[in-house]
Amino acid sequence: MNLLFICTVNRMRSCTAETVYGANPDYRVRSAGIAPTAPNQVTAELLKWADKVFVMENMHRAFITEKFPDIDLSKKLIVLDIPDFFYYMEPELVDLLREKVDPHLAQ
Repeated sequence: MNLLFICTVNRMRSCTAETVYGANPDYRVRSAGIAPTAPNQVTAELLKWADKVFVMENMHRAFITEKFPDIDLSKKLIVLDIPDFFYYMEPELVDLLREKVDPHLAQ
C-alpha cells in the first residue's frame, strides 16, 4: 500500500510519519509539504501514486483540493488533526500518529 503524509514544511510531522510507517515492509511511504520551502513539495504525481493521503490539518486538505482539483481524493484523503507543535520523532507525536493512522490501515 502506498502512503503519503503531508504537512506544511515536511520537516517534523510528515517526516516522522514517513519514518514510522516506512519501517514496515507492507507499506511504501513518502512525505511532502505544501509550503514553497518544503524540501519535498506535494505534486499531482505523488497524490496519484498514493493509495491513502494523510494530511495533518484541514488547511492542508483545503490547499490540496484547491491546487489539484482534477484529482479525485474523496476516497483516500484523511485529515489527522495533528497540530504543528511537535518535533521530529517526538514520542508523543509517534503515539498520536499510530493512534490516528492505524485504524485507516486496518480497513
